[in-house]
Amino acid sequence: MNLLIDDLATRQFDKSLKILNKYRKSNDKILYLLERGRIAQIKNDTDSSMKDFEAAIAAVRQMEEKAVVSASDIGAQTASLLANDNTIPYKGDGYEKVFMYQFQAFNYLVKKDLEGAGVEVRRANLEQKLALEMHEKELARAEEKARDKQIDTQQAYNNLNSAYQGMDDVAGKVKNSFQNAYAFYMSGIVYELLNQPNDAYIDYKKALQIFPDNAYLQRDVMRLAKDLEMNQEYEYYASRFGKYSVKGEEGTGGGKTGDLVVFFENGLVPQKREIQIPIPTPNGLLAIAFPIYHTKWSAVEPLSLSESGGGSSFGMTESICHVQALAVKSLKEKVPAMVIRHILRAAAKAAIQQKAKDSAGSLGQIFSSIYNVVSERADVRSWLTLPRDVQIMRIHLPEGTHRLHLAHEASGASSDIDISINQNKKTILRVIQIRSELYITSTTF
Repeated sequence: MNLLIDDLATRQFDKSLKILNKYRKSNDKILYLLERGRIAQIKNDTDSSMKDFEAAIAAVRQMEEKAVVSASDIGAQTASLLANDNTIPYKGDGYEKVFMYQFQAFNYLVKKDLEGAGVEVRRANLEQKLALEMHEKELARAEEKARDKQIDTQQAYNNLNSAYQGMDDVAGKVKNSFQNAYAFYMSGIVYELLNQPNDAYIDYKKALQIFPDNAYLQRDVMRLAKDLEMNQEYEYYASRFGKYSVKGEEGTGGGKTGDLVVFFENGLVPQKREIQIPIPTPNGLLAIAFPIYHTKWSAVEPLSLSESGGGSSFGMTESICHVQALAVKSLKEKVPAMVIRHILRAAAKAAIQQKAKDSAGSLGQIFSSIYNVVSERADVRSWLTLPRDVQIMRIHLPEGTHRLHLAHEASGASSDIDISINQNKKTILRVIQIRSELYITSTTF
């Protein structure tokens, strides 16, 4: 994937899509389809992106809807005990599935299919709830398995959590990996376009709960509270954030104006690495391979918008989703299940090693030991073309064509684009930054 990401930075999309296409039917097809759908979307090939995300969604549903564990699943689970977690087909993390539906919603917006976009944002929001429920079930299953096998996990947890301390600063930026304010905000936009202000208001409030300092979220919540005549709630928010000024008041812009909504997807999510951590097992202390993020928290890198040619500034984007924090938090949430699997794996490999010694003597034990070392690999799979973080901006502009200058100081990326603003319409501007490139699409409703 790193080679393909290099190609992305030079806009060589077709090469990447062709390589990824070879893996559409592999055990990890969900992961490769997600990468393809994202790259095709960056390329602005909406039809291909929709097809890939549809295939990924179908594969996820098929995996989740299996009522009975199939023979292939049993084989994968058994293989994981004898080898490593990479033998288990990739299912996608909860936060990745939310983005899967959300990015598909973007495809429908480009097609100006609001009903289709509405279906996908509802799925994205439902996935946030389901991911939390699934996490709780997996945690309960891991604890039950530990009790059944009489496995003492406390020391293993301590060793792993000690090694993971370096991730605490990033993981601490989010409460869990299941709530995505970007998805809530986007669904609010879609609901407004569908003329469903009550639903929009609910989701804007959910996003505001996660990012209470985002000024654009504050304004949208207060605007709809005022429009929906929820006076008590409006007064509550006004006491926290200050009064909301409607168009035409206090210089907010009267006359013919439209909305410009900016979604800025910044950078790339960090990648997992492998680390060897000593874990106590029934066969003594063993060095076990675990995935880890070697990432540090860094300040938000906003996108600035201004009039081209040195004109007035319209402001900067503000954070609404720390994707890197969701990814790190997701890994930390898996600690209990990972520990149980690794201890069971160590026991299984030890049993095989003893059997090899009994049947083939010291030579069999040597070969078995070599296999155990070689097969000990951490599962570092993840969706690598997701953004590192996401930011938003929402402003009123006079009707007409505007030439905007977009600048991202942190990467040096910049671009000048023409945007048409129509009275009482919304123009959605999506900007994706990868290294020194800005990939831009706009749609007006």
